[in-house]
Amino acid sequence: MLDERGGTDIIQTLPRNIAFTHGIKSIACMRLTPKGMIRWFAGCCGTPIGNTLASPAISFIGLVHTCLETPDIPLQASFGPVRTWVNTASARGTAKPSAKALSASSFRLIYHALKARIDGNYKHNPLFRPDTKAPIVTPRVLSSSELASLMQAVATASAQARVNGVAE
Repeated sequence: MLDERGGTDIIQTLPRNIAFTHGIKSIACMRLTPKGMIRWFAGCCGTPIGNTLASPAISFIGLVHTCLETPDIPLQASFGPVRTWVNTASARGTAKPSAKALSASSFRLIYHALKARIDGNYKHNPLFRPDTKAPIVTPRVLSSSELASLMQAVATASAQARVNGVAE
């Protein structure tokens, strides 16, 4: 999922723009904490799909590039140029990319989420039940020990990446 700098391409969009042509029965989700965002993935193979808030009332999803890419069509051909770079201070390598247009992208996301709320398009969300507004599957919430173990693994991997980045 990570590129050579340790980043991940995320496409922010409205859930109404998503359609599942097959495999909807394999969708699973989890939360790191009881109140955390919902992380959607393919339960059959573990491929990340994206992240949403716990309620469809604020309409957005951050789609992870791994569920969108095809070998013959790069992301930029389908979604246009990169508009925003965030969390660039933790990028690997000596030349860090600079953050780009965060305020404009944040405004665009807020505008579209509010518009969807006003015009009712937030209700068109394939990941939430239209009648109850609950997720289509019950999120698995990590226990405190599972979360601590995961955070330790992330810290270890990050430290190893920094060591490898210095040696390169």
